[in-house]
Amino acid sequence: MTSSVSLQTISIGLLLIFNTFISTFAGGDLKPKLKCMSVNDVNQTAERFLVHNRSNLRFNENSLQNRSLSPWVYTVTRDDNRFPHEIPFAKCLYKGCFINQREDMSYNSVLVHVQLTIMKKTPCKRHPDRYRVNRDSIIVPVACTCAVPSYTK
Repeated sequence: MTSSVSLQTISIGLLLIFNTFISTFAGGDLKPKLKCMSVNDVNQTAERFLVHNRSNLRFNENSLQNRSLSPWVYTVTRDDNRFPHEIPFAKCLYKGCFINQREDMSYNSVLVHVQLTIMKKTPCKRHPDRYRVNRDSIIVPVACTCAVPSYTK
């Protein structure tokens, strides 16, 4: 079974990042104060975050990743201290691009990246049974595209 990331998911992700950026500066507080929360509170916060930021991953054998000139596969990374716990990362299958049913090395397969907002939980120093939860962002490779090589002098 294979998966693909829709353009809608990328657009929504970028809007969420832009919204987070604007609201951070509008509030004037670059680092909000984090409180220690119980496991139950962490789970409720994570559930609200995940419902609000649900991705539109679709599973389809005829997906773009299999029809692309730069095909790719996904590997899922898991981090139990991150929400979402599992995030698929794209990996290009070839260095070149498939043109006329053969790999053409005069082009490059390159990863397409997006910034994804996540939540991380860390144990509180004085209360190891409680956690702090903060928003963070990571760069996630979501697909591959075919590009003319960049030459540096």
